[in-house]
Amino acid sequence: MNFDKFLFHPIHSSKTRMFSDHDAQDSSNLGIFLEYELQASSRYRRYVSVVLLKGVGCETPQLQNSLPEIIRNSDASFSFGNYIAILMSETDDEGSLTAIERYKRDLNSRGYDVRFAYVTYPGDGKTVDDLSRVLLERIEGPTTATN
Repeated sequence: MNFDKFLFHPIHSSKTRMFSDHDAQDSSNLGIFLEYELQASSRYRRYVSVVLLKGVGCETPQLQNSLPEIIRNSDASFSFGNYIAILMSETDDEGSLTAIERYKRDLNSRGYDVRFAYVTYPGDGKTVDDLSRVLLERIEGPTTATN
């Protein structure tokens, strides 16, 4: 599995044109790391969470440049399109909400308006596809597929 399904899901196909090659690489890397974390979390009965950020009226690179100062050293961030994903191993719902509050305080103090969503394995899904679908629904709102 890879996170390409996050980008190329039929509902979101119009967004894929906005992604650069770098974005596709970051998306692929996120998928690889998340798949690894899911396997390890399943084996060792741990949690893993992904927090998704979306800047409102600000550029993603500006937000990305602010993150090294506020995310944990053990977390990894990936940017693609209008999104930044932060992969947090061994982090449950409570830890995700704590991190989001920290991100909000710091980014708001810098004048950024940011929307947040998160998912946690296993409660929100057991596969990369499940987690990515729920994550997109939470940040963008429910969508309906039209064929």
